[in-house]
Amino acid sequence: MRPEFLERANRIAADNISSQQQILKDTLDMLSAFSVDEASLASFVRDLKSLSTAISNAQSQMSAVSNVCRFVISASDRMNHEEICAYLKSLRNKIETAPYQAAKHSSGLVANGRNYATISQSEFVLTTFEQAADEDKHVTVFVMESRPLFEGRQTARALMKMGHRAVLVSDASIGIFIKEIDSAFVGADSILSDGTLINKIGSYPLAACCAASRKNFYTVTSILKYDSENTPENFINKEESANEIYANPEFEVRNFYYDKVDPRLITAIITEIGTVSPLSGFDNLDPMMMELYG
Repeated sequence: MRPEFLERANRIAADNISSQQQILKDTLDMLSAFSVDEASLASFVRDLKSLSTAISNAQSQMSAVSNVCRFVISASDRMNHEEICAYLKSLRNKIETAPYQAAKHSSGLVANGRNYATISQSEFVLTTFEQAADEDKHVTVFVMESRPLFEGRQTARALMKMGHRAVLVSDASIGIFIKEIDSAFVGADSILSDGTLINKIGSYPLAACCAASRKNFYTVTSILKYDSENTPENFINKEESANEIYANPEFEVRNFYYDKVDPRLITAIITEIGTVSPLSGFDNLDPMMMELYG
């Protein structure tokens, strides 16, 4: 295997800033390039599986990445080289269009001139507001900045380019601003088997504030984010570097990226196939995901 593919895989595995959607695209672009360039290797299938497994293991808390890598590994066992290349291209195209398909359902929940909230950076949420702008609906979005890496700042810039008003607020201040919003839209890193949402830290306080204020809390995401294997009890929230919060601290600092949001706090989960109830509706998601992406 050429070193460049190992280097690309390592960069994807270590990426803790890009959205999961971007990591999926980067993964499939790398695997497609590898499949074209390294097809003559006797170890092609083994190396394809190795690259997929390494990325899946490194990004284990991103269920869509794990699911896609699982599908690629399965495909490599039953497809020839030409079929694998075609499958990777098809999968990349489907992942590219999924946010737009979801936005067809979610943008109807956005009303012109109203106020909304979001956190971190989600391509599905941004596409929802992009679709709303295309429908001549312009809104105000309160964007939680999403510490410690401040992805919310990128979201605010993107919303402004669409013609919306973006208001950046600290994560801890959402309780103050909740009275000014009509509802919240967030993405997802995973949806666990019982409907629990795993998303960027700060998502739970936002959902709790919405529930206390009787505001809707929507998740806009892909069915690829569904993780049928894990429950809230066995989900492991990996601890990240303390230096991201405070460099060279003289006291203990703890840093986690993900929150768990109880499905009872979620109004609806909106996907490329339509709306899924957070308290039910998961019985057919695995076969539907396999049919659409596998």
